[in-house]
Amino acid sequence: MAGDLLDEDISKEQVLFLAKYKDWVTVKKMTIDATTTPQEVAGGLAGINATMIRKAYDFVGVNKEAIDAYAQVVCKGKRKGFAGLAEALQSIRPGELKAELLKSCKEEKFLPFAESYFLRCVLVALGMKTEVGTDDLTKVFPELKFPKPRGNFGKKK
Repeated sequence: MAGDLLDEDISKEQVLFLAKYKDWVTVKKMTIDATTTPQEVAGGLAGINATMIRKAYDFVGVNKEAIDAYAQVVCKGKRKGFAGLAEALQSIRPGELKAELLKSCKEEKFLPFAESYFLRCVLVALGMKTEVGTDDLTKVFPELKFPKPRGNFGKKK
């Protein structure tokens, strides 16, 4: 499979991402032609980025679910935006953050990854993003349609 993708004409304009690790495989491929817009390319890259970020935290030894839950507690009742961010971070007692995040680490050396994921969770919970996402692109460019990732990424209603 990988050989087929890599054997293709590399001179063609395309976006290609292939990853295989143990039982996880992902292939993101986008052929670019004269009708492809820069926004569509951005969407392809955004999809790849979302996959990479999600899986990277899975592979570095942190419990994402526990960190998500703690971030929700910290952000509960806070308004979206920078004022809410300041309020949320100020609500954390000294030493509490490190202690909570260490519970989510297989080893203490993984704490920087847990801190990074926690900050990302807080920003997202308060309506701030650190990268371009396909949902943002479709809000600005409603004519764009992107495939949704497989799996259950939302709360059950």
